[in-house]
Amino acid sequence: MGIFITIIRTMISGFKHRTSILFLGLLFFGWFNAPVKGQEGAHFEPWTTFTTQHYIKKGGFWLRNDFSIRPAFDDEFNTLYMVRPMAIMDLGSYVDLNVAVDLRYTRYSESVNTIEIRTWEGVRLHWPDIGRVRFDHFYRFEQRFHWTEGFERDKIALRSRYRLNMRIPLNNTSLKDHTLFTDTRAEAFIPHGESFEETFASTLRLGLSLGYNQNNKWRYHLRAYVDWGRNTIEDEAQSNRYILEVSVRMSIQ
Repeated sequence: MGIFITIIRTMISGFKHRTSILFLGLLFFGWFNAPVKGQEGAHFEPWTTFTTQHYIKKGGFWLRNDFSIRPAFDDEFNTLYMVRPMAIMDLGSYVDLNVAVDLRYTRYSESVNTIEIRTWEGVRLHWPDIGRVRFDHFYRFEQRFHWTEGFERDKIALRSRYRLNMRIPLNNTSLKDHTLFTDTRAEAFIPHGESFEETFASTLRLGLSLGYNQNNKWRYHLRAYVDWGRNTIEDEAQSNRYILEVSVRMSIQ
């Protein structure tokens, strides 16, 4: 309970800043009033994610692992289970390289379950810093391998993703211990060539989040996304979703 009391106290302190009030207003306005087309195709997904990361001194890189459970309250209820090991290498203060493998298993209430393996390579640019506001640009190139359960392989799909993120510390000038902060982000999904059939293929994702950096070891996030997409099974029909994600990150140095 101590950590939750600390977060609440920090939030109350942060509310003295106009930035935090503006953020909360944008969060609720975007979540409840986003102009999502085809509301009849929209659904809700509550995500939970736990992340561990450890710095490998000999190799000079971070080894990160994401564990996530993502239920989807769609026409047919399904749950995605994901494990993502990732290596991150810093190239100075402004650039880092990322290599990862996503292992995904989706269990459907009625349809055949699916397995997807994604390998991807990414580069992140941390620039510019304007006062306490920090921007970063992240590009990644994905190779997606898809099977239905029983190992009947579907097509291999290629996709690029670009994300712009803006981070603002609220109660401190930088991301130090006991800092409340916000992230505002936009991400585009760009397929290359033909893809496999799926009930939801993202095209654009907008997100707002409230985070708390307790110390070098623990960080917490509450993220809200509006995800525009399409249903490639039903003749490219519009298919959108609202996402609420709770995540915890633990760092070992």
